[in-house]
Amino acid sequence: QHKHIGVDMSRQGVDEEEEDRKPVIKPGVHVTLKVRNTDGHTVYRTMRRTEQLQSLMDFYYASVPAVQRGTGRFLYDGGRLRGWQTPAELQMEDGDEVDFFTELLGGGG
Repeated sequence: QHKHIGVDMSRQGVDEEEEDRKPVIKPGVHVTLKVRNTDGHTVYRTMRRTEQLQSLMDFYYASVPAVQRGTGRFLYDGGRLRGWQTPAELQMEDGDEVDFFTELLGGGG
């Protein structure tokens, strides 16, 4: 039995090395964030806590083709997110929500 467990453990190590093909979600290393816009459309993205939030923003724009890239702002906890910030820096927790607001372009009515 001990040999069988050893084989499983070594196989698990190989999976972690091949992270590009099959990401291993590790609590504490990864965080799943939710981006919700004013229409109630929600996009989920799991990313590393040390990854820049620009990837979350790019993913959101790619997921919602109706929204033109760069036409909105991402808010978390009342503050505007910047692409160079990371979830770790902002102490984001798994399942935290980011709000997306479309910038109003043009003059008022």
